[in-house]
Amino acid sequence: MTIPDNEPLASVFEERAEFLSKNELRQWTATTSDDRTIITKLTGPGAKLLIGPRGSGKSTLLRQAYYEVLDHGVDIAAYVNYSRSLWLEPLFHRTANALQLFRQWILFKIVTGLADAITEAHIPLPEGLAKTARFGTEFIRELERGNQPTLSGGLLAPSELITGIEQWTVTTGRRRCILLLDDAAHAFSPDQQREFFEIFRELRSRTISSKAAVYPGVTSYSPNFHVGHEAELIEAWLRPENDEYLTTMRDIYERRIPTSLKERLRGRRDLIDYLALASFGLPRGYLVMLSQLLGVEDNQTRSPSRALAEQAVSEHADSVRHIFMSLAQKLPRYRRFVEVGSEVESAIARSIQSWNANKAVTEKAVTIAFPDPLGSELSRVLAMLEYAGLIRYAHTVSRGVKGVFHRYTLHYSIILDANALSLGKSFSIADAIQALTKRDAHAFVRSTPSRLLGSDFADRCTLDLAPCQYCGAPRISEEAKFCMKCGRELSDASIYEELLKAPIQKLPLTKNKLNGLLQHTSIRTINDILLDEENYQIRSVPHVGPIWSARIRRYAEEFVSV
Repeated sequence: MTIPDNEPLASVFEERAEFLSKNELRQWTATTSDDRTIITKLTGPGAKLLIGPRGSGKSTLLRQAYYEVLDHGVDIAAYVNYSRSLWLEPLFHRTANALQLFRQWILFKIVTGLADAITEAHIPLPEGLAKTARFGTEFIRELERGNQPTLSGGLLAPSELITGIEQWTVTTGRRRCILLLDDAAHAFSPDQQREFFEIFRELRSRTISSKAAVYPGVTSYSPNFHVGHEAELIEAWLRPENDEYLTTMRDIYERRIPTSLKERLRGRRDLIDYLALASFGLPRGYLVMLSQLLGVEDNQTRSPSRALAEQAVSEHADSVRHIFMSLAQKLPRYRRFVEVGSEVESAIARSIQSWNANKAVTEKAVTIAFPDPLGSELSRVLAMLEYAGLIRYAHTVSRGVKGVFHRYTLHYSIILDANALSLGKSFSIADAIQALTKRDAHAFVRSTPSRLLGSDFADRCTLDLAPCQYCGAPRISEEAKFCMKCGRELSDASIYEELLKAPIQKLPLTKNKLNGLLQHTSIRTINDILLDEENYQIRSVPHVGPIWSARIRRYAEEFVSV
């Protein structure tokens, strides 16, 4: 289906599925055979974990599953989004019962999500659910505002919620209740993650099946939660090497782009495919690059060109790097790992470029491999790079007497931006597309951490623990509760509050947009953006319309979210 020309461009280029209506999601989403398999699992029995980096389509799949269940009318599904989990993090620094409040927040979010689903299905709300949802809505609102709500209504236990869900499912005439829990990783608070997965383990019965979206690399499961046994792991990330990949991405283009904009790209399928490959299987990045190529970003009418496409790819590569570098603030104890990770990314690109130097177009490699075992330091760095989508695990391979190797593919936008394909200075777009689509799938570059980063690699991968706030003595471990020198209780600064103070330079903004905010507004921090609720200041910047104002705000919200 083609988007009509009168469709608001702010909607057409909306990248997050949770902000799209049911009709928009269905009209604009290209569904592959793999997607259909995933949706079938999400709408069926059993616990599932949907894993993928930001922008890989997890929310889209969950929302598709939600609407499919809603339409069939046999089961009932509740879509619940936990992206604001970090907003509760300050409570863990000033409230003794923070974990208890967090548990209630998780449970009440499910209650209100189920109430919304039953209402959307045009079924009368069971009286008990309606009452609990009213209390839960107020509890959630107060907690996310930073206030400590009262628990006068009593604590809600997982077992009590299970009983309630089973009763409400029967009352509404449905067979099963499916809980679709989005942004459930709580990636930047281990305490929250462990608590969530303990609850997740309990939320299952013959009537209830739970599904949760998580991130690769940084998700910490509880000691009692075993992936594969407690829940099946499902990958939500299009693979660029798949035969139907470009067909799927072209379908997204056909569905999303209005006819008037398509006229500008008539006869330039090479640019469409180039950006599709550069997105590395992440539809969100693909949409952003298309909007930049078409001049939608700056409300300009211009002819798409190779130079504009390369600029969009370069800016997308920087955007992905920004997501990774933000981990230094969201996971401050791993700041040194992030620094080393940035070096790893650059070193991988150089190694691949060197390997490709004398190879034919169809013999290029985009994958690096490390011998088994990886070691704890390299494993942690690679996991964090995978979270941001900078690399993708390509499974292990055995080379007989040479050993077993763990393979990782580098993000294609970085491959292209760094000319790691070694195609020369004046290569054609067609050559780049051919190199990425016709390459030898078994080709990879073998390396080691010491070869990439030097023999002191492991020594630099140490935790950056905050010293005692009273005497300045270093902490002996991450788990230490009291200072070994002065004996006083140790405390950590609130990550969430520190993120609010971060300068807007930390966001993946283009140079022009950043300078515009600094020159035309008083916005200097992430908190300033969030306080500009109607985007009045942001919209005062020249060439910032509804698309970019919404995107700037979304970048800020994502910066303080999971």
